[in-house]
Amino acid sequence: MAMNDILRNHPSHPNHELDPQNYARPYTCHGCKQKGFGPRYRCQTCDFDFHQACTYTGTHPVYHDYFPGSKFMFLRNPPEPCHPECRIRCDACRNTIKGFVFHCEEDDLDVHPCCWNLERSYQIEDVKFNLNKKVKGKCMWCNSKRLKDGGTDNGWSYVSNCGKYHVHVACVTEMALEAWYNNNNTNSGGGSSSSTSSGGGQELLAVKKKLKEVQVVGGYGDGGFGKNKFWRILKFLVKTVVSIVIGDPTMILASFFVDLLS
Repeated sequence: MAMNDILRNHPSHPNHELDPQNYARPYTCHGCKQKGFGPRYRCQTCDFDFHQACTYTGTHPVYHDYFPGSKFMFLRNPPEPCHPECRIRCDACRNTIKGFVFHCEEDDLDVHPCCWNLERSYQIEDVKFNLNKKVKGKCMWCNSKRLKDGGTDNGWSYVSNCGKYHVHVACVTEMALEAWYNNNNTNSGGGSSSSTSSGGGQELLAVKKKLKEVQVVGGYGDGGFGKNKFWRILKFLVKTVVSIVIGDPTMILASFFVDLLS
């Protein structure tokens, strides 16, 4: 379904049409309850927003090639946790499941609708990155195997064939959103105080500094993986992964983040 189609009688919002809109700012999807950016389906009357991936209405089992043999059902309400203190998390990004989800009861698997669409592999120049369920080395962004708030698992990662370059799916999205929010604070006008603007500027500079440190600490300018090549590969990963995970097919946010690397 093209994003220029108006949605009518959607089961989650049957009383009003959902119009395709495109705003260069974040929103919270009323389906999966996760962050989105840019294009969305929106009911202006109800202040209601949907990722395109969350407009799915199928009622039959579906299958993901990453989980051969696992049968998923699309749920509009997340499964009940086994214990009140337990959190149901997306097996891809490790964020808490709060709304729409592809759920496999038999194998205890849960995947956000947007994360469902992540590609198994990407060929970037002569480096191939494959989607992996387990991290085998330190992430290029957080410099750790473990996610800060990933629970008992670390989610999916893209790992290069040579085994040296790793990045958590969650970290790729964090990079771009963090940079956008900090830049927005820097450039905010109106009632913003000078201290807020200054703070946003310092935070944005911190993001840029962090990116430079990633390259230096990781040694990504060595062994035939030169500085320019490192940035080209990072830009490609950010553009493709972010555009899928937060439902931004026009890559507005990802392109903004890539501009920071130029």
